Amino acid sequence: MKGMGMSDIAEKVGVSRNTVSKVMNGRGKVSQGVRYQVIEAAIELRYHKLPQELYEEYMLTIKKDEKVSKNILVIATSPDFSSFWGHMISGITKELADREYSCFYNFLTFQQEKDFELPPILQEADITGIIAVNLYDKNAVNKLSQANLPTVYFDIPLGIDPMSVSADVIVVEGRRSVLKITEKLIEQGDKILGFIGDTQYCKSIEERWRGFVRAHNVAGIPIHNEYCFISKEHGHFYFEQQVEGTITSLIEDKQPLPQGFVCGNDAIAHKVIKVLRQHGYKVPEDIRISGFDDIPLEGEESTLTSVRTNIHNIGRRLAEQIVWRIDNPDRDYENIKIYGQVEFRQSTNKRS
Repeated sequence: MKGMGMSDIAEKVGVSRNTVSKVMNGRGKVSQGVRYQVIEAAIELRYHKLPQELYEEYMLTIKKDEKVSKNILVIATSPDFSSFWGHMISGITKELADREYSCFYNFLTFQQEKDFELPPILQEADITGIIAVNLYDKNAVNKLSQANLPTVYFDIPLGIDPMSVSADVIVVEGRRSVLKITEKLIEQGDKILGFIGDTQYCKSIEERWRGFVRAHNVAGIPIHNEYCFISKEHGHFYFEQQVEGTITSLIEDKQPLPQGFVCGNDAIAHKVIKVLRQHGYKVPEDIRISGFDDIPLEGEESTLTSVRTNIHNIGRRLAEQIVWRIDNPDRDYENIKIYGQVEFRQSTNKRS
């Protein structure tokens, strides 16, 4: 390209040599579009007399014109598309859309979570941030951090320091709420209580267990460990057979049932009530039950004492946080608690 001059630039752009001269010398009126084309052609043809200020102007324009990726990946393990997850996903999608971000979803089976690898979509869709929901495998969380992207978790596995995986965490407050439920049960005379929920796999259930324990300590009464199913060997109680096996074993061993079960979430509580009814027990006449999350059974008015949160708004809060984190990569990582409202209903109402 040696020896290229203004005539070559004019020919490439399809304008007169005089127009090219006006651009180079900054004299006369030339449309911004033609000006851009002339400078671009001069750079491509390696025109050595191109003024430095025109080169810098072109590079600044290029930078402004570059499309900034606004794609967020939501990774979730086996959401059952109940109203809980449906409302959360709706909230995430709505908030991101309002902020002109695109949303991609990657749903994992439990086995895929266990064998987790970084999904190809991270590169294929030019992802700029990640929201992780219901991801409780430590290996998966550690591998996800290798993506080196802004990340926000809804809850997190126990034993994972958010700082070590460079992430923000949003959780629903549980200790205070379950303390309040348990204190109410104790006050009405239900002092032999059990807890059902795996306290070893995620922060939220462990916090709810702490609230249960605290209520007993405050009341000065012992915890009945024979009715507390909290270890990993009992499973996470995702599946009905896990709950059925736990409750049935108590009944078949001819042990008296506790006066109440405080359950780690509504999904567990509904399963417990179903199994108890199959064995002829009535709630709350024979035993009191509480849950967490306030997810009513489809087509039924809820009678379950629970902790209500606006799940749609939690989804929006997750989206807000990931956008904030993208805009503020150097700010300290945050652990955010969202407080719910205890709703006392029939399932814990002891009848005299």
